[in-house]
Amino acid sequence: MSPLVAITIMAGTALAVSNIIFKLGTVASYDFGAYGPGYPVAGTIQIQGFRMNPGETVPWHYHKGLSYVILSLGTLTEEHVVGPNQCASEELTAGSAFVESPNQVHSVTNTGKGIAVVWWATIYPASDAPGGIYPANDPNCH
Repeated sequence: MSPLVAITIMAGTALAVSNIIFKLGTVASYDFGAYGPGYPVAGTIQIQGFRMNPGETVPWHYHKGLSYVILSLGTLTEEHVVGPNQCASEELTAGSAFVESPNQVHSVTNTGKGIAVVWWATIYPASDAPGGIYPANDPNCH
């Protein structure tokens, strides 16, 4: 895989991230609850390490399964929806981690002065396109 990968987030929008590592594996059966077909299906587990330049943003999106994120270098701001037209945000520094629940609409921005290095793991239905990122409308709560 090339060191630069474009991930399509929304129609006409792509985020180019510089990959450190990108690995996929498959589990035979995983229950995605309300975010799947209602019964266990095959799932793809994705583990990715990537760099974000200062000011880069992963636009509003959600995941169908749990996502785990570790920030090993830099500063990020993670913003997530907490109610209609309401968001909360938290600033993360190197060594911080966070978990995104299924269907939690959020965005992530490198708000630091240097490169941010992010390690991310998620699971999504194997029948879906690679990436595990599903676009969401901007909640207009900035």
